[in-house]
Amino acid sequence: MPRAEAQRTLGLKNITVTAVAEAGLIRYAKGSECHFPTGYHLLREDVIKIKDAFEKHAVPEREYSKPGTVIALRHALKNYLGRNIGLPAVIRAVIDGDLAPVGHTQRFPGITGYLFPSEMLRKYRPVPGIRVPPEGFLNYGEAAAVLGVKVREIRGLVEQNVLRAAAEYRFGLSKLLPAADVQRFAELYIATSVLAKRLRLNSVAFARYLRESGTPLLVVPLSDRGRGHAFFLRRDLAAQIQIPSRKMLREHAQRRTVAARKQRWVEHKQARETALGKPIRRVRVKHR
Repeated sequence: MPRAEAQRTLGLKNITVTAVAEAGLIRYAKGSECHFPTGYHLLREDVIKIKDAFEKHAVPEREYSKPGTVIALRHALKNYLGRNIGLPAVIRAVIDGDLAPVGHTQRFPGITGYLFPSEMLRKYRPVPGIRVPPEGFLNYGEAAAVLGVKVREIRGLVEQNVLRAAAEYRFGLSKLLPAADVQRFAELYIATSVLAKRLRLNSVAFARYLRESGTPLLVVPLSDRGRGHAFFLRRDLAAQIQIPSRKMLREHAQRRTVAARKQRWVEHKQARETALGKPIRRVRVKHR
């Protein structure tokens, strides 16, 4: 079978088909080596075996637009699997019965249109020189989705060494985190912004209330564009603290505003007295 035909059968690019063949999944020969026309020639039996391994799963057609809890093999190939190591590992797992698709989308051709649980395909993400842990790796965006926060919060956790992102944990331009580390942190902590959203409270006011009430918090500076701090609360404490109502937060904010105004007046008065060299007397206005 010419490489172009194998490409159409599997829905892969020519160079990707070659990488799968060179990984040992398809027997092949080069035309110059066996008096065939120029180019790669692949054993039809092996190509059909791969195609049948995917198609034997009677999975439903599903609406699909972008990766989420499930991901199309096409997106996984592009985002983190790569054609040389990750994709052959996934194909081998499907052939061996260790991995099965959960759906299919018409959006992508051939085997690239099959959908898999994202957490399963992440286990096949290659990291050069590193033995991939059983739970796999997460990039910053995936870790943010697990914790319900933004990528900048993940970056802050890494900068504070709360989450581990060693220099060798990379795939292309993506920095990677061991999925087990992210899951352990998620089991111990919850972002105050996530908790506030569940309680339908203002996240800024809620975090300030917790800080000023003396609740122990994990404070994470955010260097990204000077966006202040992120706050995380231990889940065991979250189950014990008194949850403020919206009215309590408003009253707390009002008291803080009044106190801030008094403080500004004291500072202004002290500055005036320093400039004049004498205390400022209050003038009482007599009302008639």
